[in-house]
Amino acid sequence: MRKSVIFVFIALLVSFATAYAQSDDPVTFQDFIEGKEAFEENCIECHSLEWPLKKIATREEWVGTLSIMATKGAVLSKKKKEQVLEYLVAKSTFQQKCSVCHGLERPLEKNKEIQAWIETVRRMAAKKPEHLTEEEIQAVSGFLTAKGTETKLY
Repeated sequence: MRKSVIFVFIALLVSFATAYAQSDDPVTFQDFIEGKEAFEENCIECHSLEWPLKKIATREEWVGTLSIMATKGAVLSKKKKEQVLEYLVAKSTFQQKCSVCHGLERPLEKNKEIQAWIETVRRMAAKKPEHLTEEEIQAVSGFLTAKGTETKLY
């Protein structure tokens, strides 16, 4: 009995991971904004946002976390799940990559439009070539645009 439950759980995890990986729609900056909103609105229903905002995880680890939350009753449309995933991956990328060179408080205190963030992140990335890919530059810029002043990383 226990083995069959574990098998079903693993099968669910694989199907969720496959669904996330197969999204053909390009990520837009609006996706980061909507991902942040969906994250805040839905996740706060069961727990504080402090832990997931502190957590630094890979895409695969976030997929696993979101899959576990779905088994505990979190209900999001496929699009919202993808947006939350992109937001959380971008947040982790920002925390991991940007903290190598400087503290995170200053950029979190700033509010800029997306193009200004892209220019800032590209300028920073040029100081340490190959540290950030173009995809990561876009993601970090999207996260910083979406972050707003209400949510703080602890």
